[in-house]
Amino acid sequence: MTAPPRRENSPSSTSTPGTTRSLDAAKASHALLPQWVRRRALVVDCATDRERYAPDEPVRLRVTVRNRLPIPLRLRTTAPVPWTWAVDGVDRASTVDTLPAESGTFDVARRGRTTFHTRWFQRFRVAADEWIAADPGEHTLTARLLVDDSRLAASTTIRIGNE
Repeated sequence: MTAPPRRENSPSSTSTPGTTRSLDAAKASHALLPQWVRRRALVVDCATDRERYAPDEPVRLRVTVRNRLPIPLRLRTTAPVPWTWAVDGVDRASTVDTLPAESGTFDVARRGRTTFHTRWFQRFRVAADEWIAADPGEHTLTARLLVDDSRLAASTTIRIGNE
């Protein structure tokens, strides 16, 4: 008696396992999770190395974005850069520069943190070649992700002066 013929798609002991395909989890989260869920999973923190600064002393700003979900996230941004900062409501301490209107994306690893750094030299740009010194007193530094959700921002207050 002969064995029945084999069908091409039937399992056999001699078949080799198929290769697994890699899945881009950030793309998957972008496709499967609603944008409001992805935004709620992120926390933005803004901090400086001190609360008081002498006049003309650079202020170091650290911005941390934390993903609370166990999957990587991707968000669409309203500019090619993922974040911006402001001093007393003036974006990047400049009344001259504006961000490009192009969009981009921002990825955060699962339960990951992304940290950005910048320095403010206690000056406001008022013309292409003119900067003015910040007044002594309190100033609010704000950092925000460039997405359509104003809640993805954080602020800190510093004091300039020798008092």
